[in-house]
Amino acid sequence: MINFLPRLITGIVYISLVTGSIIHSSESFLVAFILLTLLATYESHELWKKIKLNNSNQSLIFRLPQYYVFQSMIVLALIPFSFDEFYNPFPILLIFILIWISDTMSYFFGSYFGKTKMKIKASPNKTWEGFVGGFLCSIIFSIISFNYIQEIYPFWKTVSLGILIPIFGLIGDIYQSKIKRMAGVKDSGTILPGHGGVLDRLDSAMGVSYIVLIITLI
Repeated sequence: MINFLPRLITGIVYISLVTGSIIHSSESFLVAFILLTLLATYESHELWKKIKLNNSNQSLIFRLPQYYVFQSMIVLALIPFSFDEFYNPFPILLIFILIWISDTMSYFFGSYFGKTKMKIKASPNKTWEGFVGGFLCSIIFSIISFNYIQEIYPFWKTVSLGILIPIFGLIGDIYQSKIKRMAGVKDSGTILPGHGGVLDRLDSAMGVSYIVLIITLI
């Protein structure tokens, strides 16, 4: 695995800062999310400037990724404010934990056991072994979370999140990979050693944003 140490350290710092901002207060959560949104939107704007449109009929969502980024982050920010309390940090924290588990375990299983390519042009290195590993770990943690940690959502919602987050997270990752390929770059930025840019860390979160808000509200 390439750049494992800087990737590990950056990941730990990133997760600690996001988790701390969510738990501490609504103010720290909003400050952190505003900062992440601005950085991710800036990175997507820089990608957009590099994209050469060869097809005038190309989908608007690929021509203007900054709007997709901004809207997805706003949707995510609504989740902890969608309960009876003014601010409930635990739903958005659970969602991020499931995203991190899915991404990390997909990376782990794909790196060590991945043999069967998913044949996704935008992400040619993704394997079914990696996806299934992350998918199963997400479901298992959702069940453990409900039964042994804290009941945040009803059981069916909690398991639904465990099932849907790996799927929609993959969609978000593929979209981000497509944008980077169109821009001709490997990473969206360089601010996070071993990971690339903020947008590279939030691609899965943006992919799940709408579906997790729907599950939260129904």
